[in-house]
Amino acid sequence: MRRYSIDARIVEFEESVETVEDAARASGASPNDIVKTLLLIVDGRPMAVLLPGDRKLDYRKLSELTKASKIRMASPDEIEELTGLMPGGLTPLSECIRGLKVIVDASVQSKERVWTGGGSINALANVSVKDLLRALKPLVADISQ
Repeated sequence: MRRYSIDARIVEFEESVETVEDAARASGASPNDIVKTLLLIVDGRPMAVLLPGDRKLDYRKLSELTKASKIRMASPDEIEELTGLMPGGLTPLSECIRGLKVIVDASVQSKERVWTGGGSINALANVSVKDLLRALKPLVADISQ
């Protein structure tokens, strides 16, 4: 985080925060202020997608945007192999995620701060959206429903 001057604070919790519901309960935030990081395999290549916790990925929109013919969620083994992190602990602050093509749902950019995965199933990061977008250099598009 320091390397990229990201204004973020990691918070460790005693309970698991691996689901949006768990993260919202532990942080006191609305599910809309929790940003989930999904690792997808798009035409055989890994890609990270970030979207608000109360929204679902619209595979049709993503397929049209990327011109992809095959999109699927990465398996738990693929997540661990590609990122070194456990499913439920993915964080967009990881160097592994920065190395991937990243797409952020357009609705995220209107927020000042959000909660994201913190690198383990017991951690969240409260992060500046502006800093996150600057560090990730993502494509920002409407990919949710």
